[in-house]
Amino acid sequence: MSDTMHVSGAVQPRAPHQAPLNRDQAASGDHRDPCVPREFVHRPLVDDILVTSWRRRDASHFSLTAQWPHDHGYFTPVHGRHHLILTGETIRQAGLLLCHTELGVPVGHHFILGDLVYTTHPEDLTVGHGPTHLTVDVRCSRMRFRSGTLTSGHFDMTIRRAGRTVATGHSDVTVTSPAVYRRIRGARLTARRVLEPLPAPLPHELTGSAHDSDVLLSPTGRPDRWQLRIAPGHAAMVNPANDHIPGMLLLDAAQQAARALTAPQALLPYAFGTEFRRYAEHGTPCIIEARRVPSALPCTTTIQVTGSQDGEPVFVSTLTALDARP
Repeated sequence: MSDTMHVSGAVQPRAPHQAPLNRDQAASGDHRDPCVPREFVHRPLVDDILVTSWRRRDASHFSLTAQWPHDHGYFTPVHGRHHLILTGETIRQAGLLLCHTELGVPVGHHFILGDLVYTTHPEDLTVGHGPTHLTVDVRCSRMRFRSGTLTSGHFDMTIRRAGRTVATGHSDVTVTSPAVYRRIRGARLTARRVLEPLPAPLPHELTGSAHDSDVLLSPTGRPDRWQLRIAPGHAAMVNPANDHIPGMLLLDAAQQAARALTAPQALLPYAFGTEFRRYAEHGTPCIIEARRVPSALPCTTTIQVTGSQDGEPVFVSTLTALDARP
């Protein structure tokens, strides 16, 4: 009989002999710490950790707290509102944290993100004079386990600020052991990243970035097509341990492309959905293309952004923004 178990709508509880990875915390199910360990959210810098605590509510529901910085060096506010990518990064970190602490995934296992979809309420995303404190409600479903370790699952999340919903979203992940990941990646796993001359950036004003060094797009001569550029040491978006370009960096490139395509309209997307097709490799040009597509809702603008390498799609993002009022 296979040792793979499928649980629909409920999380397979951690086996009694499996201690939480955060061994210094009590086993009461309520964990609080001024700073979640970096390895639980796969972030090399403490300043980039957004999730601050977690608690199991029942077999398939969890409550977390998070905070968004008001003065982060990279995720800078846009027109007085929190950066769109903070919502996606919060969903990503919340899922990783629960996988490591509650769903039996050891640190060192690898996560393959299938999709990341979320909708925000811009009127509730205003930036104050200090960090914005949030609660995150998580429902887990379609969970698969092997020997007590999660191998895939779906995470639905609702993010609230002072009781008001500011964002909803979901992500789907697959988890692999180091041995399986080595087989998947093959020679790519140990390939040395060669730092080539960095192509010139678009003007940062076109992408909503604070500085040219934060711009992820380089012109190609077409107003709807760019080459991905990643500045060396870009710690806010690149973990040096990664053997591929991180998914969150691709999301940021997508929102920069949407803004560049619609400039000087100053597009401010509120909804963001991304499907990841394959790994984005270092050392291979990644072409980012953006185009307007029909919107499902009136008075909105929708942009589809595609990233490709060697003619094959890496990701497809769809961003929707409210049209500017006359």
